Amino acid sequence: MKTRIVKRLEKIHNLPTLPEVIYKLGEEIRDPKSDARRVAALIEDDPSMMARILKVVNSAFYSGIEPITSVQQAVSRMGFDAVKNIALSTSVFTTFSKSVEVGFDRKEFWRHCVCTGIAADIVYNRVKQKISKRYTPDLLHLVGLLHDIGKIIFEQFFHDEFRISLYESVKRKIPLFHIELECIGSDHAQVGAWLGKKWKLSEEVIEVIRWHHEPDNATEQYRDLVILCHMANYICNVEKIGNSGDETAPAFFQSIWKRMDLEAADIPLMIEKVKEEFEKSEILLTFI
Repeated sequence: MKTRIVKRLEKIHNLPTLPEVIYKLGEEIRDPKSDARRVAALIEDDPSMMARILKVVNSAFYSGIEPITSVQQAVSRMGFDAVKNIALSTSVFTTFSKSVEVGFDRKEFWRHCVCTGIAADIVYNRVKQKISKRYTPDLLHLVGLLHDIGKIIFEQFFHDEFRISLYESVKRKIPLFHIELECIGSDHAQVGAWLGKKWKLSEEVIEVIRWHHEPDNATEQYRDLVILCHMANYICNVEKIGNSGDETAPAFFQSIWKRMDLEAADIPLMIEKVKEEFEKSEILLTFI
């Protein structure tokens, strides 16, 4: 990323930050002596966070057979990382100020991101025999939610250049991230990864944000996860599930799909599944 862009980003005084409880949760989970009671106590100190988590884990999106009535029960049943990822996901919606109207529909943008996470989980379940590492739904939902987060930074703090980028992308039928490089000097993947580091997100999440358009450039140990998000993003953009602000579909890298033993003909069935699953995820958009 160009030095002048980094300097401009570093000068943003009101850069959105995650709630302090997210960082404390990370520290608590890394403590080998931690348990469900201690993790739950941290969340319970933030009543709004506690309410959001319980709302989500008891929704059709995550719910099991029996309702979860306490945070400690959620942690015990779902695991530390799952609850932290859900806490992070719900916090992201409330972290940013409202849209500044540049022809960028914020609610449809979040719909695209949520659906990309759903699609990543669906793709993963189709191809997991090709992948050695196991991924949980909460992680796949999280990387989908965050993959385009750099666009929100552009919308809020690079208002004029981003508006021009959106216009030029449509006019010239060129993917938005290419036009961003011309108009802004950086693309949303680079800026999103920069924000991910500021937020102290995990390396695997930052890699997905940075390379979701160019998965072959990702670090090898994270490449499969990046590929899952890349494929999910392609599906949601091509089918206009939500609106990422990118009116031009990303490139279809046949080699990547072939690596996962999938092809374009497999997409329609996955799309139907995404649309079906999204009906269960409307709960997430209530936090906007």
